[in-house]
Amino acid sequence: MNRHRFPPQQKNLRRNFRFALLQGTFMRINLAFADASTVLPAFIDKLSGSPLLVGLTGSMMTAGWMWPQLLISNLLEHRPRKMPFYALGMSVRVLAWLAVFFCTITIGEQNPMLLAGCFLGFYFLSSSAMGVSTLPYMDIVSKAIEPQRRARFFSLRQLYGGFFAIWVGFLVRAVLGNEAEFTGILGAVTRGFKTLTMYFICTICHVDTDLGFPYNYAFLFICSVSAAFLSFVSFLGVREPIHPVQSTRQPLSRHLKQGPHFLRTDANYRQFIFFRIGAHFSGMASPFYIPYALNELNVSEATIGFFIVCSALSGVVSNTLWGHIGEKYGVRWLLIITAGLMVIPPALAFSSGIVPPALQLPAFFLIFTVGGILGNGMMVGFMSYMLNIAPPRHRPSYIGFMNTLLLPASFAPLIGGILAPYIGYRWLFAISIGICIIAFRIATGLQEIMHEEEGESETQES
Repeated sequence: MNRHRFPPQQKNLRRNFRFALLQGTFMRINLAFADASTVLPAFIDKLSGSPLLVGLTGSMMTAGWMWPQLLISNLLEHRPRKMPFYALGMSVRVLAWLAVFFCTITIGEQNPMLLAGCFLGFYFLSSSAMGVSTLPYMDIVSKAIEPQRRARFFSLRQLYGGFFAIWVGFLVRAVLGNEAEFTGILGAVTRGFKTLTMYFICTICHVDTDLGFPYNYAFLFICSVSAAFLSFVSFLGVREPIHPVQSTRQPLSRHLKQGPHFLRTDANYRQFIFFRIGAHFSGMASPFYIPYALNELNVSEATIGFFIVCSALSGVVSNTLWGHIGEKYGVRWLLIITAGLMVIPPALAFSSGIVPPALQLPAFFLIFTVGGILGNGMMVGFMSYMLNIAPPRHRPSYIGFMNTLLLPASFAPLIGGILAPYIGYRWLFAISIGICIIAFRIATGLQEIMHEEEGESETQES
């Protein structure tokens, strides 16, 4: 029998799974070096000292990621191949972070507000580029990995990436603190990385500097760029299966009408959107854990690295559990359990101000430990559930409309930044606790739904 008669999805199943897993691992490393809940809030807080800009930074990634998706879904839905759009988005993302690195090096401490403005501009561009690449990525993954294996895939993706993120956390600790504290292999690797980075900076940018602020953050940014590039290249190794699609591109006006139709006809779709709104607003206080720890509790900046380690380590340990729950009990239970966990970080942050000083730092370590468990569970649950409930032929529109509709909710951290100077961090944490309870109640109303993939078209990949 001619082997070319077998569907590409069967022939390339293992290859696609491995390359997609490799992409996810590098992406997790990329995000750890420029962690949105620790590294970036600390960077902006040190540059500006403004809670508003810290909140804006917390909103920027989600808002940038969401806004282009409805338009991109209109461009994608009728195309059998989505990989070119992924490549476009990731190319812009890598270049935007490279620009962040060069701005940090060239502007330095000379004009902190200019550097903050440049950072926010390129960060938003990077996030928007991620929004462009997300829909093709999700569609390719949904075609390349069977529905019953998606929870395991996303769990392993977080597991392997989280393992490396543990070491990234130690590296962040060394870069933001004193690397001389580290001996052995970790110390040698840290000093080697820093030496090479400083040589690169001094040679290419014609500056002569040590690794003080903000050049220590520039080092983290160039590491993040490198991991993002490797993630991009890895996913290009996936052989995209070709499935049936809409024959022609719909007019934009008709495309925009699909969203309200989905909302009217799919009660579970509405429920999931309400849950995601609650989840976004429950995280409105997340960017302020680090400024609160640095400014109110006098935690050292270098401790940020240990927070990343706690988050990554707990995420690694929990991933096997999330994959097991998703396969045995359904993805719905992943969302319910993680929704229950959402209340713990803001509750710990709120109580840290009234516990004895000796318990304040352990409380913050526990915040990021639970945050790692929660973040990985949410990642596995959101991704798997979103793919499972979306009808295959309308998947880009289904997901794109949902994410675009959630755009206002992405500004929840910005609202937190506006409120913080007036009500204080602890009342902000208290509001977050209340919203978490509401989100948990909404999660219990979700149903377990799974759409099977349609067969592939006769058009095969050459």
